[in-house]
Amino acid sequence: MGDAELLKKHGDRGTFIVRVQHRQHSSWQGVVTWAEQQKTVPFRSALELLKLIDGALDADGPEDGGEQIQTLTE
Repeated sequence: MGDAELLKKHGDRGTFIVRVQHRQHSSWQGVVTWAEQQKTVPFRSALELLKLIDGALDADGPEDGGEQIQTLTE
């Protein structure tokens, strides 16, 4: 599926295009694009990917504490 086709599809709360570029140490590395905001951020693990998406959808913003990572909302 091409980029143009992906951008036409969307979810109710948000649309995220995930591009896995490498698989290393039993995890994924790549980039995630938040389609509605046109923001792209690299991720180093599947957990970090989930945190990025959760942070983007969280109305209250990122939670305090824990590892600081670049977010899609910055």
